[in-house]
Amino acid sequence: MSARIDLLYSSDCLSGALLNTIDVLRAANTIWRLRNPNERNLPLYWSIIDGNGNQLPLPPWLADTLVSPGPMPDLPAERTALFVPGLWTHSTHHLTQLLGNAKAESALIAARHAAGAVLAASYTGPAVLAHAGVLDGRHATVTWLMAGWFGRTFPKVRLMMDRPITADGNIYCAGAPASHTSLVLALIQHFVGDEVAQTCANVMQYEPIRFQQAGLISGELSKHTRDGVVYKAKQWLEQHVTESYSLNATAQAAAVSPRTLLRYFREVVGMTPLDYLHRLRIERAKQLLEVTLFDLRRIIEMCGYQDPCAFRRLFRRETGISPSEYRRAYAVRSTRRWWRADDTPHSAATD
Repeated sequence: MSARIDLLYSSDCLSGALLNTIDVLRAANTIWRLRNPNERNLPLYWSIIDGNGNQLPLPPWLADTLVSPGPMPDLPAERTALFVPGLWTHSTHHLTQLLGNAKAESALIAARHAAGAVLAASYTGPAVLAHAGVLDGRHATVTWLMAGWFGRTFPKVRLMMDRPITADGNIYCAGAPASHTSLVLALIQHFVGDEVAQTCANVMQYEPIRFQQAGLISGELSKHTRDGVVYKAKQWLEQHVTESYSLNATAQAAAVSPRTLLRYFREVVGMTPLDYLHRLRIERAKQLLEVTLFDLRRIIEMCGYQDPCAFRRLFRRETGISPSEYRRAYAVRSTRRWWRADDTPHSAATD
């Protein structure tokens, strides 16, 4: 069933957060369409609304890219969410004034909460939720710049400053603007499910091994000798990921003895060079399973393995599921070869 995210706009809000939210929702819809080309209805819709709940039109220069996909479906409250962006403020005194002027927004938040809608807020937005009275007794986070003021002003809120986002029932909060994408992904997980949310996260979020596999490796060696040795060994393994493992060759590339390399590698990385190589290979396999239509045997060969049974065993150890289960869950597109993400369901079925 589809869901709708209402984005609350005010003249004092961080409007970029609204546009970023739509970007992530569009990405999720694209991934879902790639995997479900024959489905007519998309899972996510959105609208920008004012404090009275009225939908606001997009300016012409944004309408073509950010408009919601198709007619807005009629949905029950529990299939809707209200996103409250942070307010642009220069002090806690200023924020207090803005909250005092947000009577319509507070009433809207309270009404949506009472109806069973999901609520989400980022940066200083959780203060708007708290001011509306919906965070009492719940976990929340907020920007560290105003954590002390928040705790004193809203003592009934269970402030959690040790995590990027909080989820308590149907209320989600993010403190840092950098955590905003994770907040939207949490909404996608809530409404669309784990698989689309995880695939979207794989595409949009930074994961070190994935970027290393893509060749985006920093050119600077660590200043520490042991880290430098390990860096050289890791670089060697990344460049020879499909070749048979040789501890001697890896140690030679790092200019140390095999025994020294093993000791340094365990100290810095927490595993052996061979374990790290297996992790690289499994990460490569995951990417190939997600974005290609290669059969499993070819993927196994491209990841440097000769024994399919050994590969499956290692893959399950790293991911908890089999390669075929992983592909079904996280492949970006379906198995049909000749169609585009923006095809209509009818054209995708007949091309």
